[in-house]
Amino acid sequence: MGMPTIPIKNILNFMTLDEIIKKAKGLGSYFVTITTREKDKEENSLNHYVFRQEFDLPNVISSLDCCVRSMGVENEKPVDVIVPPVVEETRKPLKIALLSHFSRMADSYSPARAAKRMIKILQDHGHTVVFFTQECSKLTKDDIGCEVRNVVPSFKRKKMVINEEKKKEFIKVLQDHLTNDFQVAITFDLFLQDTITYSEAIREAGVPIKYLHFARSGIAHPMEFSMDNAKFIYLNKTDIGRFAKSIKVSSDECRTVYNEKDIIPLANLDPVTEMIIKKYKLWEKDIIMTYPVCSTRLAAKGLSDIINVFAELKKLGKKVSLIVPNSNGRRRVDDLKREIENARLKGLNTEEGDFIFTSLLADDTYKIESEVSNRVCYELMSIGNLFIAASRAEVGPNTILEAAMSKNLLVINSDLPLFREFCDKEAVIEYPFTSNYSLHYSGREENNYKELAKKIINRLEYDWADKQFRFVWRQHNADSIYQMLKDVLYEDIK
Repeated sequence: MGMPTIPIKNILNFMTLDEIIKKAKGLGSYFVTITTREKDKEENSLNHYVFRQEFDLPNVISSLDCCVRSMGVENEKPVDVIVPPVVEETRKPLKIALLSHFSRMADSYSPARAAKRMIKILQDHGHTVVFFTQECSKLTKDDIGCEVRNVVPSFKRKKMVINEEKKKEFIKVLQDHLTNDFQVAITFDLFLQDTITYSEAIREAGVPIKYLHFARSGIAHPMEFSMDNAKFIYLNKTDIGRFAKSIKVSSDECRTVYNEKDIIPLANLDPVTEMIIKKYKLWEKDIIMTYPVCSTRLAAKGLSDIINVFAELKKLGKKVSLIVPNSNGRRRVDDLKREIENARLKGLNTEEGDFIFTSLLADDTYKIESEVSNRVCYELMSIGNLFIAASRAEVGPNTILEAAMSKNLLVINSDLPLFREFCDKEAVIEYPFTSNYSLHYSGREENNYKELAKKIINRLEYDWADKQFRFVWRQHNADSIYQMLKDVLYEDIK
């Protein structure tokens, strides 16, 4: 490493990786020499490899780390991520202060968007939130949806320079405003080099409140941030050990809460779509199908066949949801209830969202007993991954086109040849559901529905984009993120 070169074996025998990095930081650039011993060769039979690639100083640590790890050498045992005990019982809602250095909340600024979403999530779960921002800020409750206190000192910040006067002002603000009715204070990105005045004020204020310090950006410069009454929140588990070292705290005091990335705010979904998603926790479903249909044409649209297929999908271990946005439901309640009972006997549970008629979800808030909008139909299709076209007759199959544009896997009725006109024949599954033109009843026994279900599952297993979407949605939806946050919020609070 550097000049003169040192065999990697000798380095590893006498230096830790941290010591290697420390040595490398003193160099403008470096190269690495690796000496290996061939298997089954004599002790003195060595192969000597020299990697002449040089690295600029800013890349020394990461490049050296990658080099050593590529040889199977680990720096140390990975840091165990501390998971706070799960909060099972109902806890009293908290009053929470969100402390920021923001003067604006521009949507183009990722931490500001995260703060807005956190306010919404906390409020949705009954917590009271007060947002603290700079005294020069013009933010109001109308901007972010909670009480705003424009009291954080504003000044020209400099990297790693503490403004003693402003620090004293902020200490006074904290002592005056973080009164006994607050249980938790959450900070955003006070690990930045130019926010050190705020972080030092918090450490010195002596306010007896629990702090959760969120790091939503990388730590560019090591800093001291230890506090007795704080937990330090990072956005991933993998690097939490490095995060702890960079702020000079024990990894025992660090926790992980992922970024929230919920499809509802991301796509600005209709309130009806949002209600259905939340009511049935659709992010937990493996297979979702949306089938817009008139309540007078359930048989002609092959709904019973689709129910049979979904029953088989569920028997094969998949979490399913067959959503029927139906029109004219008000006059056909008895027909709808018969379909629900038929589905229940085959194993589809309406209460769990296995099979849903949207008209039966109508109430004083959601007046959808007659129909839902085209927007809601499309939004529900866009979060689905399967569309079974089992119609006996069609002229221009709108729903197939909409499902295809929503990137659903298509299963078409092979007894209705016109469907092929609107599909890429190599990208669909065909099945004989019968039609008005071809009364083809062979091959429609229960066992064949099971085989069709297996074929659907097999095809979806290779839809990696859809699998990634469902993985991220399950892990990062607002409900899942609140579960991570809740355990940290109530940790150590009696």
